[in-house]
Amino acid sequence: MNSEFAKKLAAIIKANAPLPEFFEELSLDDAYRLQHEVTQVRTEGDVGGIKAGVTSPAFQQFFGLRHALLGSLYADGQREGGCTLPYLEGRAIECEVAVLLDRYGRPIGMAPAFEIVFLKFSRPDDMTAANLVASNLGADLYIVGEMQDWDEDFPNTPIVLRCNGDVVNETSTAEAIGGPQRASVWMWQEARSRGFSVGDKTLLLTGACGSLVPAQPGYYEADFGPLGRVGFEVAA
Repeated sequence: MNSEFAKKLAAIIKANAPLPEFFEELSLDDAYRLQHEVTQVRTEGDVGGIKAGVTSPAFQQFFGLRHALLGSLYADGQREGGCTLPYLEGRAIECEVAVLLDRYGRPIGMAPAFEIVFLKFSRPDDMTAANLVASNLGADLYIVGEMQDWDEDFPNTPIVLRCNGDVVNETSTAEAIGGPQRASVWMWQEARSRGFSVGDKTLLLTGACGSLVPAQPGYYEADFGPLGRVGFEVAA
């Protein structure tokens, strides 16, 4: 696929519009090369970090994978905890653990986080692992709570997500690649092999824990136990 398609894809992603049709079958290597070009155009080089996607074994089996996938976070997609987001049909909420790495790939901090994803293929047949990668895994917005110092012995902990006080997702930090310790090691190694830019204070979102929750209007708060809480509102 050529640079014109990358520019088209970047513009569509930025506009939260349905993706264009994919007429060429991509390998994962080709898809990552296209993703980097799309991200460069979409962000003008201002990348906020790296995200993991397709982290559950069930989704990996569905897509014929043996491992998770990676995408980039858009720096202009970061929002503060307690923010209000406009409602957009098709957005979904993921509870995630954020990890901050030093220049050597060693974790130095961790925090509760949300990723808000938006991914709408024009054709069901286009929903392949390679096309997910090319489309940057539906990256849209993200919210990172208060960062704590990294604790190598931090246990996997339950997560409870509520909307207007009602439980909509109960899960554990272990759901994504076995937990933040394992996830950060795998993501660092995979990112370097896939051509991602990694350096001091690289932010990782380590993958969805539990269910994807449709981002309907309401106030959302996730309790990560000893890791803390983070919340935001979706306006009606």
